[in-house]
Amino acid sequence: MTTSISSLIIKREEVIKMKNCDICPFVAEQTIDDPAVVMQTDRWNVVLDRNQLYLGKGFVTLREHKSSLGELDETDWRELHEVIRSMEHAITQAFGADVCNWECLMNNAVKAGQSTHVHWHLYPRYVGGTHFAGEDFPDPKWPRHLESGEHRVSEELFGKIVLAVQENLPQS
Repeated sequence: MTTSISSLIIKREEVIKMKNCDICPFVAEQTIDDPAVVMQTDRWNVVLDRNQLYLGKGFVTLREHKSSLGELDETDWRELHEVIRSMEHAITQAFGADVCNWECLMNNAVKAGQSTHVHWHLYPRYVGGTHFAGEDFPDPKWPRHLESGEHRVSEELFGKIVLAVQENLPQS
């Protein structure tokens, strides 16, 4: 009896977390047909950001709601490792990134009083900037910390960026 009550409490808390999570609804809606989705695994979604201040900037988001890195299991970590390797390879091949920076902060959720949801920000960096499909992508703060700002690209260029990453993903 105690075990089933514990299970119900855990499940109820999990549902409450998910209802108070800004990221869960986006993850639930994302499919490989979404124009921003670069790749999906059983456990992770990889989406490019519409803000391409850093060419190839994107998000790697856990498809299941977990609030901290400590909640990830071995399979989550193993798949994340493969996603990171694949994305770093694709970004380097497609755009010539010199380094890929990864961040897992989740501060905005806490600030807003919401449940955190494990996700990573990918910021490719370029010594001297880079050029793709007729457009310049400067990296003026290199090698210092990231600059905030916007670089919205046209839908056509965004599609080319997504396709370039997809075409350079390692084949399984």
